[in-house]
This record gives sequence, C-alpha cells and structure tokens, in this order.
Amino acid sequence: MLDNSREPMWLRVKDNSGDRVWINMRRVDYASENNAGWTMVVTGGVKFLVKIDFDEFGEILEGGD
Repeated sequence: MLDNSREPMWLRVKDNSGDRVWINMRRVDYASENNAGWTMVVTGGVKFLVKIDFDEFGEILEGGD
C-alpha cells in the first residue's frame, strides 16, 4: 500500500513459520540481518523474523522499489 508520499506504508512478508504478516513500515523500531535472506524486525516491542533480504528491506524503508 502506498500513501500520498509514494513511500511504502505496509509491507507483507512471510515470517519464520511461513505465515504472511503485514508490517507497518512507519513503526519499525529496529531491523537487523539474521541469516542470509532473513531479517529480524522489531516493531512495538514485537520481534518478527521475516523472509526478506536485509539489504532489500533497507531499500524499502528508504522508499525504494
């Protein structure tokens, strides 16, 4: 989903159990590389291990494609 600024507001990813989850990109407190292809995201005190490359996640946070 995009807002008027064209920056992503929500991102749908798969977590480590294979479930799809939505992450509000404006509320990400912390993100770190866990393993190749996996990123740990902390938002609102909840930790998610999501299947997305850490560099790709960073580009999305910065408003890239």
